Amino acid sequence: MNSSRTWKSGEIVRISGTYRCQNCHLAGRDLTLKIEAGKVFPMCGSCPEQDVTWRLIQASSAIAASA
Repeated sequence: MNSSRTWKSGEIVRISGTYRCQNCHLAGRDLTLKIEAGKVFPMCGSCPEQDVTWRLIQASSAIAASA
């Protein structure tokens, strides 16, 4: 697991759960997404730069993708 609990757009989601866009968070917006393991982290539709960092806020069940 990524020790910082953060991932970039385009990386594979290894842990299903709720993720927060760090760029939105730092700009005072609250954008969270539920993303399933095995999917690809999306670009952010709310950020001008779109290529962002996602932070795991809460993991769903103990399902993780294996690579």
